[in-house]
Amino acid sequence: MATAITNGLRRIFDLLATLAGLVLSAFDVMRTRTPEQSMNVEVRQAAKEEQNQIEALLNDYLSELSQHREICVGAISAAEYRYLKDYWSDSSRFPFTLWTNGELAGFAFVRRTEEDQKRVFQVAEFFVKPKYRRCGVGRAAVTNIWQRFPGWWELQVMKRNDSAIEFWERCISQQAKSWKVEEIVAPNGRRKFFHFEVAE
Repeated sequence: MATAITNGLRRIFDLLATLAGLVLSAFDVMRTRTPEQSMNVEVRQAAKEEQNQIEALLNDYLSELSQHREICVGAISAAEYRYLKDYWSDSSRFPFTLWTNGELAGFAFVRRTEEDQKRVFQVAEFFVKPKYRRCGVGRAAVTNIWQRFPGWWELQVMKRNDSAIEFWERCISQQAKSWKVEEIVAPNGRRKFFHFEVAE
């Protein structure tokens, strides 16, 4: 009788130890899972009906952007952004919304130009809400956009916007076939001007 009880208790302890090991393993997986791995990022071409949502993001974007200008010139609100409606009427402009896990996380404006008989795409505006930064959302979104339009690209960043420069240098160096950067002077101050090619 005592032996049977002892064996029964031993099996229970073994089972509990196994369950504890499984719980700890699951905890370790959750602990080592990076935010980027848990983010499902989607890029959608924005419909005209989404303009109001983009306007709200554009207000935040332009307000933040104004802090990096060396000279106080340029729009600081969506109402002052003269190109907004063009993104739904001009075939050379493309508006996108950025989504992660079903939530609106930002927006992007892309423009197509012709320079010396060569088609060039421009990242005209790009914004990710602060709470979604530094977890791979921006990098995943811009990679998706570049893959839609392979070829030559350009983008400009305010010289004083160190975090944006770091972000774009990292993304471009990882995705571009070739790239170069120069410094230019715009009406609102110095900028980093990136030129790069994205392979098909």
